[in-house]
Amino acid sequence: MRRLEVQVLLPPEVPVEQWRGRICRELAPQGGLLRWAITAVTVDPSGSRLLQLEAVLQE
Repeated sequence: MRRLEVQVLLPPEVPVEQWRGRICRELAPQGGLLRWAITAVTVDPSGSRLLQLEAVLQE
């Protein structure tokens, strides 16, 4: 297992209901996803959201 910290940029048109799928697709190439959490969200002036994530992956 390994721990990963990553940032994901989501444009303003992506609704919250679609965040889970986008995050899982972003993390999938890194390995088997066991767990993930959003640890911070920053919104820029254009409305885009930068999500700080922590994930636990199975190698």
